[in-house]
Amino acid sequence: MTSFLRRYNWGAGAILSNGKRMVYGLLGGMFLLGFSACNVTKHLEKDQSGPLLVKNTIELKTDKPLPLDQKTPLLYELGALYRQKPNERNLLAFGTPVRLWYYYRYRDGKGKWARWIMKKIAEPPAIYDQELAIRTSNNLQNYMRQRGYFNAQSTYAVKFSPNRFHKQPDSLDRRPSKAAVTYTLSLGQQYKIGRVSYDSRDSNVLRILQLTAGGSLLKPGAPLDSRNFDAEKVRITNEMKNRGYAFFIPRFVEFVGDSTKNLADVTVEVLQQSDSSLHKTYTIGNIAVFSDLVPDLFSIRKDTTIEGIYFATSDPDFEVKPFRIYNAITLRPGMQYRQEDFDKTAHNLNALGIFKFVTIRPSQDSIQPEKIDVAISFALTNRFPLGWDAGLNSSTNSGSTLSGRLLGASASGSAVNRNLFHGAENIQTNLGYSLEFDLSPGSNNLLFSQDIKLQNELTFPRYFDYLGLWRNLDRFNLIRSSFYKQLQNDGQVRIGLNYNYLDLRGFYVYNLFNAAFGYTLRTNTGDQYNFDNIGIDILRPQLRPRFDSLFGKNEFLIRSFGNQLFTGVLMRSFTYTYSGRPNAFGERWFFRLSTELSGMEIYAINRLWTVPFPEQTWTLSDLEFSKFGKLEVTGSYTREFSPNLTGAVRVGAGAVLPFGDTRNVPYVKQFFVGGPSSIRAWRIRELGPGGNPVDASVQPFFQAADFRFEFSGELRFPLFWWMKGAVFVDGGNIWTFKDDPERPNAKLRADSYKNIALGTGFGLRFDFDYFVFRFDWGLKLRRPYLLEGEGYWVDWTGASWRSISNFNLAVGYPF
Repeated sequence: MTSFLRRYNWGAGAILSNGKRMVYGLLGGMFLLGFSACNVTKHLEKDQSGPLLVKNTIELKTDKPLPLDQKTPLLYELGALYRQKPNERNLLAFGTPVRLWYYYRYRDGKGKWARWIMKKIAEPPAIYDQELAIRTSNNLQNYMRQRGYFNAQSTYAVKFSPNRFHKQPDSLDRRPSKAAVTYTLSLGQQYKIGRVSYDSRDSNVLRILQLTAGGSLLKPGAPLDSRNFDAEKVRITNEMKNRGYAFFIPRFVEFVGDSTKNLADVTVEVLQQSDSSLHKTYTIGNIAVFSDLVPDLFSIRKDTTIEGIYFATSDPDFEVKPFRIYNAITLRPGMQYRQEDFDKTAHNLNALGIFKFVTIRPSQDSIQPEKIDVAISFALTNRFPLGWDAGLNSSTNSGSTLSGRLLGASASGSAVNRNLFHGAENIQTNLGYSLEFDLSPGSNNLLFSQDIKLQNELTFPRYFDYLGLWRNLDRFNLIRSSFYKQLQNDGQVRIGLNYNYLDLRGFYVYNLFNAAFGYTLRTNTGDQYNFDNIGIDILRPQLRPRFDSLFGKNEFLIRSFGNQLFTGVLMRSFTYTYSGRPNAFGERWFFRLSTELSGMEIYAINRLWTVPFPEQTWTLSDLEFSKFGKLEVTGSYTREFSPNLTGAVRVGAGAVLPFGDTRNVPYVKQFFVGGPSSIRAWRIRELGPGGNPVDASVQPFFQAADFRFEFSGELRFPLFWWMKGAVFVDGGNIWTFKDDPERPNAKLRADSYKNIALGTGFGLRFDFDYFVFRFDWGLKLRRPYLLEGEGYWVDWTGASWRSISNFNLAVGYPF
């Protein structure tokens, strides 16, 4: 939960005064590195091994121009077919191959440092090879012919050039130092699919083919693309194996075509095999489950049988209750063989989260050859893993002595029991502690804040519905039956109990308790659903004198800050997340929708109470029931244009509204913008709401409101080895739904688009695979309010470095 008035900026404020020196030093160092790297081709003159490959280009020639949405992904696919690629080049080194420079610099080194450079950073020269160019040209031609361009032709041309940095006019050796290859693809006409038919001498197989033809990937008018034919083989194989044909394989499927002009009629044939066992249906025979990856039948110490499934272990007792494993197995003796049952069983067993390895081995029964016996074995993972983490952060509030320079330190530890009740129950406890120190000159208190978080979550890897909520929702057709069945099969129950203590010295202290009961459902398509059916939050803040002196006259804060009770019995919160996998064009989509509802049950009881009795305000001791509804939506799109260039776009919005006798949404549930994961040119909570100008002398910033809209765009590229760069643009703001006399122009109106703030900047990302350390420098472009003499747009000429920029330090990508 967002801390009230918390000044986490994760900005590099502690080094802001030295920011110019650091940036100039970095650029200067990269300039020197780039200058030296420009001379790598001089080494080629000594090696006399041939010109350095510096560029590959593909040119497409078509009868009609390809639309951009077809041409761009096609070039992306073809780029993976190069048999030889140039050395990696870096932007900050003026596009020169820095890793190649390291190769020549350290290739003769004998020390540990030189060996590490050669292993981790250096890259040998990409010497132009005519044979590889010919193979690349053939690859491009064959690939397009497989895509349906049967008349495609590929040629290539090489442009040689001398090294412009090292000219030796007196040298007798005039061989070129660089080579750029251009591949020209003349596609011609693409062939399409005409009529599709199915054939097999086996009447049962033919019936299955005709019955499932509606799901065919071969559609009339579609390109005659070999990928569709390969996918059709896989589809037919799956259909057959899910109908008892245990030994059916893709090579049993063949295609026959008859073309006319650019159309081809396709006949899908399933061949009759000489081995009679290959085209027979099978049923499941014996099923045995062993608690050892390599079972030893002579060392079994305990065994049992549940509904025909045999369980055995070499341990004195079962580490995991056999009944729990039985419920995860979808195979049953006597069932028809179906491959999807094997896949579902593997998925269910791995989803328990307690096995390191799971193997499922089918084999034909030697006595009853029409049956398939199944042996399942597994190895348990570490039951009691422990973890810890530590970190540092810094933030700056320029223009004020209040918390002008903060240094934060944090530590956390975690403990997990992956098999609490021997039924794959997972309980995890996290304990975190963080401190912030005020390093401002003249500060009276060194300790600025301390934060303690205790989080406990118990997960049951199965579904149960004691309240009957989901059963009744399905019964009255309020949810899809398919979703309810999936929740029954794959849903997991979560029980959470958390505590958070925050002490912001001189301002306030709060204690936050949270308890929740809900479900998690993950699907194979990248969808995840999180429901908290029951949730109770108790917030108890205590204000300090320094808070009153700075914010005591702000009615907005006074109304929003108090002892609060957030409740939900039927649906406290819901989150849907879709995280797509990268497709063949380098695209990836992400979407998240979350809702939160508090006090609806109390509101309904209160309305019923007013029928026979006078209306009254309900409280629990000194806690007020907070009634509000909240909705947030975020989506992002990432596109890898090339291995060295990635674009990313994010759009997000949210709204929160009070209802009943709650006049204002609690402050901790309102929206804010700014900071390292939002609009990076402004600090956290510095912007808004609307066109309300912020007084920079009153800090920490506290701006929050009822509606949020923001967007971001980034262009990411590599610099050298583990350092990556980015340029970005951020925009957005927050607004209120009601007029606020103390914050003019804060209300959302038809012309509120004028209050959109814009920022830009560049960043460095140190990508160490296991984590990303990010440094972003944001520059203000457009204010959300008018400034006399300047308007909305920020004038950089003569402006103070600190007034127009903001440094951000963070871990991980912003989106």
